[in-house]
Amino acid sequence: MLIHNYGLFWRRSIIAADGPWPRSGDLLGIGVKQKRRGKVDFSRQRGIYALYDDNFRLIYVGQAGRGDRRLYNRLRSHSINNLAERWSRFSWFGILPVHEDPASKALKLVDDHEPTAPTRETVLNHMEAILIMAGEPIRNAKGGVFGKEVTLYRQTTAGAGLGEDDTDATDD
Repeated sequence: MLIHNYGLFWRRSIIAADGPWPRSGDLLGIGVKQKRRGKVDFSRQRGIYALYDDNFRLIYVGQAGRGDRRLYNRLRSHSINNLAERWSRFSWFGILPVHEDPASKALKLVDDHEPTAPTRETVLNHMEAILIMAGEPIRNAKGGVFGKEVTLYRQTTAGAGLGEDDTDATDD
């Protein structure tokens, strides 16, 4: 499996309204088809991400996961660099799976996950799905196909209940 989970068009303003972000923070999501299972913090996710302006125009694509440069840290860096005033939303595609902690029953990223080699078909499907979902090309009516084992997460906040939807993102 290449991609295990993803989030589309999450709002920057939910993490920090204006200016630079705090040094650490949460990127909380709820599985679209698993809302009752709980929230997951994706701040330490590894993978790729895309930044969008107010018109959902793709302005930047980056990688998160080298060393301690995880998703939250990479997004935070873009809140203080030359892109700071140019983006308002982001999408991400993560390679770390989510599992339920047996002791606490909380959902957590598996930080020490060692990926296995996916099949050629899986790699091609995931690469195509990432490009279609991140770029939204006007001629791709079908959309991307990750498969049933990949979970879409909708952005949420610490104060929101599990059944509440904090975003107006159109990712259904």
